[in-house]
Amino acid sequence: MVTIEQRAKLESIIVNQWITPVFQPIISLKDGNVLGFEALSRVSEPGLFDNIEEMFQCAETSGCIWMLEQVCRRAILRKIYEQMDTLNQYGAKIFINVSPKILHDEKFREGFTREYTKRYGIDTERIVFEITERERVEDEKSFQQAIEHYKMQHYQIAIDDVGAGYAGLNRICSLTPGYIKLDTELVRDVYKNPIKYAMIKGMVEFSHSSGTLLIAEGIETQKELELLIDLGVQYGQGYYLAKPQKQLHFDNQKAVAQILEKNTYNHMHNHFGVKKYYIKNLVRTGLTVAPHVMVESVLSYMKQNNEVVGICVLDQEQVTGVLTREKLFQKLSGQYGFSLYRKKNIGDLADKNFLMVDGRSSISSVAKIAMEREMDALYDFIVVKEEDKYIGIVTIQDLLKKAMEIDVDLAKCANPLTGLPGNIVIDQEVKESVESGKKCTIYYFDLDNFKAFNDVYGFEKGDEVIRILADVLKNNAKENDFVGHIGGDDFVMICEGFQPFAFSEKIRTEFEGRAHLLYKEEDRVRRYIQSCNRHGVTELFPLVSVTIVSASNEQKAFGNYEEVVSMLAGYKKSAKVEKRQLATG
Repeated sequence: MVTIEQRAKLESIIVNQWITPVFQPIISLKDGNVLGFEALSRVSEPGLFDNIEEMFQCAETSGCIWMLEQVCRRAILRKIYEQMDTLNQYGAKIFINVSPKILHDEKFREGFTREYTKRYGIDTERIVFEITERERVEDEKSFQQAIEHYKMQHYQIAIDDVGAGYAGLNRICSLTPGYIKLDTELVRDVYKNPIKYAMIKGMVEFSHSSGTLLIAEGIETQKELELLIDLGVQYGQGYYLAKPQKQLHFDNQKAVAQILEKNTYNHMHNHFGVKKYYIKNLVRTGLTVAPHVMVESVLSYMKQNNEVVGICVLDQEQVTGVLTREKLFQKLSGQYGFSLYRKKNIGDLADKNFLMVDGRSSISSVAKIAMEREMDALYDFIVVKEEDKYIGIVTIQDLLKKAMEIDVDLAKCANPLTGLPGNIVIDQEVKESVESGKKCTIYYFDLDNFKAFNDVYGFEKGDEVIRILADVLKNNAKENDFVGHIGGDDFVMICEGFQPFAFSEKIRTEFEGRAHLLYKEEDRVRRYIQSCNRHGVTELFPLVSVTIVSASNEQKAFGNYEEVVSMLAGYKKSAKVEKRQLATG
C-alpha cells in the first residue's frame, strides 16, 4: 500500500528529475582490470527515499515505474556522456538495471534505439542490460522476444540476482545471456557454507560449458574474494573492491595486488607455471565461415581438404554455431539430404549448443568438462576464445593426448615436499628461456647454515624452512614466471624481463623474517646457534639465510644452456665465499 506522502515524494522525484547516478566497478578476478561499471540510481534530494528499493516498489505499485526508470536512464546516459573519455580509457561496459516488466514496452525500445544511444556517443555493444531475477515475468514468450530484439541490436544481456529470483536456470537456458550475476546472499560468507560453495562451483562449470561469464556481487571480505578466485568466477563487484561513486573510477591497488597474488599462487601450485598447460597452447586455426555461406560450398571445401575437422560459424568475431565434418556428412546423406540442404545457409545447419572455453583455462579442467558432455557431442571439437574473441579450436584427440602427457610429467617431476617441478621441467624451462632469446632473468637460490639448523632443530623443522622459501618464491612470482625446486635447499626462478635489485632483497627479507621465527627466542636474540661442522668440530653458526644469484640477457644474449648453468654455479660459489669472509671478519 502506497501512502499519500510516498506518492507525493515519488512525483517530486520524477517531475524534478532528482536522480543522481553512481557507478560501481566490475573487476576481473584474473587480473584486476575493469570489465565495466554498474550504473545505480540515488535520490539527489535529502528527506525523500533513503531506501532505493522502497522507491522502485512504490513506483511499481503506483503504476509509474516506466516514468521513474526513464528519469534514471536519462541521468545515467548524460553522466556517461560527460565521462566518455574515461570510459574509453578503461575500455569498459556500462551495466544498466532494467525491470523485465518494461523491457518489451515500445516506449523503452524507442529509448534504446541505436540512433538514441548515438546521441550520447555510446555504442550499443558497450551497454549491458541487467535483467533482475527478483521479479516475476507474466508473459515469458513476449519477454524472450524482447530479449532477442535487443540482442539483434548488439546489446548484451546479464541475468541479475541469480540465486534469489524466480525463473532460475530455466530463464538462463532460454535467454543465453552473456553474463550471470550471482546474488549477494549467495556470495556472503561462501567460505562458511558448503551448500553455497557447491552452488557457485556448479555455476562455474555451467559457465565454462555455455560460454557465459559469471559476476559475483556483494564481495565484502578478502576471504570471499579469494574463494571466488579459487572457484574460477571470472568477475566480481562489491564494497571490498570498490563502493559506488559518482565518477567512473577504480583505484583499489590493494585488491588488485591480492587478485594477482592469489592467481599467481594458484597458477604456480596447480600448473607449475608451465605455459604449455593452458588450453590456448593446443589451439589449431580451424575453418571459419560466415552464416550466409551456402552448405554446398562448405561441403565442396571439405571434400578437397580431408584434414578439416569441421567449421565454426563466425559473425562479427563471435562464434554463433559449429558443425563437425561427421555431422555435416550425416545431414547430407540419405536419399534427400543433399537436395534438401545444399542451398541452405550454413548458419541454419550449425549446432548452437557447443563447448566454448577461455584460452587461459587449464587443459585438465577442459578435459573434465569435455568428457562430461552428452554422448552425441562427446568427441566434437572445442571452441577457444580469448577476450571474448574466437582464436581457434582444439580437437579431443589433441586434448587427451596432452592431458596424458601432463599427468606423466607431474608424476615424474613434482617435488613431494614443495609440490614444485623438479629437474626435468627446470632443465626444459631454462633451455627454452636461453634458446628463445626472450628477455628474462634466471635466479638461483641456496640456503646458508641450513645443515646446522637441521642438526639442532631436526628434519621436520628443516622441511618447514624449505617450504617457507618455496612459498615466498611462489608469492613473488608473476603469472608467467617459473619456480622450480632442484632438490634439498636449492631453487630456480625464471622471471620475464629484468628485475631490480630490490626484487632479490624483498625475497631475502620475507624469507628470513619468516624462517627466523622457527628459532627459539634465545637463539634469535644472540643471532647464532651452536652445532658441529662437517668435520665434527663444534662451531657457532649464524641464523639460516639465503644466497641469491642471477643471470640475465639484458646486456648480452645467453650463449647456451651449459654456459648459463656454469655462470650461475660460479656466481653462487663466489657469493658463498664472500659471505664466509664477512662472517669471519
